[in-house]
Amino acid sequence: MGNKKAFVKDTFVYGLGKGLKKFIGLFLLPFYTRALSVGEFGLLETLGTAAALLGGFLSVGLESAGGFYYFKSDDTQKGDVLSTAFFIRLASFLLLVPLLFFQEELSVLLFDTPDQGILIFLLCLLVPVNLLMSEQSHLFRYFRQPWRYNLITVIKSLGNIGLGITLVIWLKQGVEGAMWARLGSSFLVVVIAFGFFNFRKYSFRFSWAWTRQLLKYGFPLIWAGLAAWIYNSSDRFFLLYYRDLHDVGLYSIGAIFSQPVLLINMAVQMSFGVLFFQSYYAEADEAKPRTRKMAIDIFVLYLAGSVILATGLSVFADVLIPFVATPDYAEGAMVVPFLVFSYIAAQSYQTMGPGISLAEKTWHFAWITGVTAALNIGLNFLLVPRWGFLGAGLATLISFVVYWQIKVQVAARYFPVSYPFFRIFLFFMLGLTLSLVSVFWPGGSGWILKTGVFLIVLFTAFLFKLLSWNEMVAVVQKLKSHSR
Repeated sequence: MGNKKAFVKDTFVYGLGKGLKKFIGLFLLPFYTRALSVGEFGLLETLGTAAALLGGFLSVGLESAGGFYYFKSDDTQKGDVLSTAFFIRLASFLLLVPLLFFQEELSVLLFDTPDQGILIFLLCLLVPVNLLMSEQSHLFRYFRQPWRYNLITVIKSLGNIGLGITLVIWLKQGVEGAMWARLGSSFLVVVIAFGFFNFRKYSFRFSWAWTRQLLKYGFPLIWAGLAAWIYNSSDRFFLLYYRDLHDVGLYSIGAIFSQPVLLINMAVQMSFGVLFFQSYYAEADEAKPRTRKMAIDIFVLYLAGSVILATGLSVFADVLIPFVATPDYAEGAMVVPFLVFSYIAAQSYQTMGPGISLAEKTWHFAWITGVTAALNIGLNFLLVPRWGFLGAGLATLISFVVYWQIKVQVAARYFPVSYPFFRIFLFFMLGLTLSLVSVFWPGGSGWILKTGVFLIVLFTAFLFKLLSWNEMVAVVQKLKSHSR
């Protein structure tokens, strides 16, 4: 199977699992948005944002480091790499213990009230469990087992639904019940994935030599991850400070309805990295022409599909959000274009910048994300007080595009790839501009304008030769043959 077909197949399978997860997760949304006020929904999303911050710090870059050295090591060492990363992760959880003694103080710091201490406690439990769940999921990627990955993804989603409906809807436990549901479903996945599938993949030997290499590779990624959190998630706290939880809720509902693009991003990220490194280390030619061509083909395919999807989500969000949630959340549709195109920029710098990882120059991630995080903070200070959640969305978009452009230039120093940059950026800007025109059209855009915008972007993907009709037909036929 060719690299592009393998990429499409793996992305389809991972995307199917993520799609099921998002679809099942959206099942809870109508219940949550009716059981929780916009402000309570904002509170729940703020806790999720705080979990991402703590998780980024405690991850110590092990996901990237473990994956890199797993593929670089020989077969006799792979189990030791996985086991050492596992033991390091377990030890890092001890760093959360002191926070358990300051629940009320942290509640006052975040929410101006000591009454949310139990939520801080649940947050401190959720973070390490989520990191363990993430590690177990990554093992399925390393071993090219996407269907097992999908299985535990569905288990996680169904568990969250069952517990969420029971605790939030039936027992009326509100935000606390939703947090217990997240914690319980994540723990269930860890037990099933480790106990039934993954424990045989570990050697359960700890290596100081691998510890040094893993931490040397991963340590700069801690700061890169923290900086990434700033421009990914800190906007919720700016909204909380300058506005209120209501604005956080509107921003969060817009982010949720932007998640189909994140779904594609996660599927691409899980499939591309494995295929790229396999191709790179297997190709005997030092110039790596097949690997370079694969990188171009895959990214162009991703860009075309994601921009078309992002445009569709942007122009129809004002119809979808009141239908799935309630009219109280309808205003959140206005932020969708900013977020969906931010997510495309985010995946673009992931896919177009393998040179940094190949050269093991991970310190670049730290300074690039640091610069972008500083830019994001400045933009949030400038835009959020003036435009609220829309200002937060604009700050995110600008930051992600800047990061994308910087990282691609730096990565090209180590592994240059001849991407069609002009067509890429022009198509990206066309989709973004037309989406914003449709959303902010005076008096609201009608169905004719919405459909016209979508069709223009779709047609342009073929005009710019980012999509090929023959290739699309071949991919569909290949997927059909694998589904039989």
